[in-house]
Amino acid sequence: MARNMSQGAPESSGLGAVSGTTSDAAPAIRTYLASASGSVTLSGDYFLDSVVEIPSAVTQLELTSGTKLKVRGDHSALTRTGTIVYREQIATAMAKGKTAITVVKAASYKANEYLLLAGDDAIAGGTERYGYLRRVTTISGSTVQLDKALPRTIQVKPRTASVTLSPAVKLIGAGEIFHTDPASSNSPLVRFFAVDTPQVTGITVHDNGAAGIYVAHCRNGVIDCTIRDLLDNEAADQFGYGVNVTGSTRGLVVRGTISRVRHAVTTNVGPFISVLGAAGEPEDCRFEPIAIDCSDKSVDTHRIGWNTTIVPHITGGRGGVQVRADNTHIIGGTITGCAGPGISINPLVAIAPTVDGTIISYLKPSGTALLADAPVIATNLDIRDSYGTNIILASGSTVTGGSINAGGAIGVQFRGSNNTVTGIKLGSNITTPYTEDSGATNNVFTASTESAAPFAAPTATTKPSVSGDFRVGEQLSVNDGTWSIGPLTYYFTWMRNGVALSNATNRTYRTYDLVSGDLNAVMTVRVVAKRAGYQDGTADTEGTVPIGAGQALVPTTQPVLSGTPKAGQTLTVTRGTWDAAAQSTKTAWYTNGIANGTTGTTYLVKKGDLGKTVTVTVTASRTGFENGTFTPPGKTITA
Repeated sequence: MARNMSQGAPESSGLGAVSGTTSDAAPAIRTYLASASGSVTLSGDYFLDSVVEIPSAVTQLELTSGTKLKVRGDHSALTRTGTIVYREQIATAMAKGKTAITVVKAASYKANEYLLLAGDDAIAGGTERYGYLRRVTTISGSTVQLDKALPRTIQVKPRTASVTLSPAVKLIGAGEIFHTDPASSNSPLVRFFAVDTPQVTGITVHDNGAAGIYVAHCRNGVIDCTIRDLLDNEAADQFGYGVNVTGSTRGLVVRGTISRVRHAVTTNVGPFISVLGAAGEPEDCRFEPIAIDCSDKSVDTHRIGWNTTIVPHITGGRGGVQVRADNTHIIGGTITGCAGPGISINPLVAIAPTVDGTIISYLKPSGTALLADAPVIATNLDIRDSYGTNIILASGSTVTGGSINAGGAIGVQFRGSNNTVTGIKLGSNITTPYTEDSGATNNVFTASTESAAPFAAPTATTKPSVSGDFRVGEQLSVNDGTWSIGPLTYYFTWMRNGVALSNATNRTYRTYDLVSGDLNAVMTVRVVAKRAGYQDGTADTEGTVPIGAGQALVPTTQPVLSGTPKAGQTLTVTRGTWDAAAQSTKTAWYTNGIANGTTGTTYLVKKGDLGKTVTVTVTASRTGFENGTFTPPGKTITA
């Protein structure tokens, strides 16, 4: 039966008085849910000063658009809880690869019940104790048959526990769940413990000091919602995991968009259970969230996790996928723009993960696409424009096919021995296909005979432009513009009226000195943007205004008028030196300011000049520039 609890709900619901106020709504919501079954709707704005348990009779809880559950205090907002109760310790090891166990209290086991099988066995190299969720299929004497074989042997104090899974539940809608003071919280906002098929879709979970959603010892289920802005403060024991998959959780799928958290998805052992302790290894789970700007690795399996499938959709952040669990499979997907490494394999991984068809691109400087400190089996990796050494292998790895193009110049670094790399297509940027550390032996590297095709040319998102004083004799500059990728190397060709200048083609510097031949011309620049592994990008500037004449020539050594100012004597003027250098000079002589018709550098003083002042003007010329003139002090003619 569907029920709706909202701000407009009748007073008997107990919620009308708390929705939209600062009052604690948790008791009223608990009371309301306890009286409900089937599908339930919450609408309103509620503060929660304690946790709200979703009763087993409720199969769906919808938070409508605009609904807010605001947590105050160190506790979850919503939980759904089943039970796990210790049953017995058995004498015989639970063997890897077997679907049967030998029990002591056979009469206490029932077909179709779920068990947690655990012991004190720990993952090699760590302290995490594994355990598995299994369904009993049949019982024959002291032999209990399970629905799936065990991936590891449990032999140190093997124990069983009865798991009563809470019925399936859906948390849906478009509402929000968040903490009012994330720094004061160390509890997940939504917690599922021993639940059959938990589902979270549509809602937004954000702002918390711990996980957004915590899933422990659950069977199947889908998390497909928005999770964002969780704290990452290790010093305060605040690990803002988007979805923390723990214990013996089996078959969970994580999707949705998860941003600005520590890890979008991670795995851990389960919470403490009486007698069994903290145990459990997430199994057969699939993680394929859209992870954006995570402060640590976007998807991180800790030392716990078996047969995990990861389909990355990762953008930005500190790193891509970190594999610390055994038998992990990374299939397809993209990892782009993070600091790197794109995929890292922890040295303690005992069973090699597989990586197939993943595109790793645009890792930031020092970002290695595949860093394998333990064996890995990788096929068809597509590594694009990533800095640092593209692939680093310890020992025992196999890398087949794929391509490495643009980015770092080293293809593969063999840190250890017995690695095989074959069939990789290499781009033109790979000047060192592989290197081998001292002491490394028996490594095989064979590149494909086919080169990686260059990527499409970068494009100018802002066109380059020319600046300066558009006159002959001045210097112009061109900027690079902005481009769709970077960094790039730029080359500049200057063009006069659309024709490339032979002496200014493919320059690596950005300036050009205007010459007389540029007078009245329109100048443009073609910018070519290059990056190894890419086709060349080109962009032309807009044309300048027509180039004007240069500034008038200026004497750097002024002309000098000399000689005796008397009739019959000769006056002489020097031509001086000029900036820019004069191509020609001419002179004109004046008597009392009136041209007397004499040119040249000398003047014979006449009797009629007596008492008059003789001057001379020197005019300097150069093509493309305004003329420069200079008149030295004149001489008054005496008897």
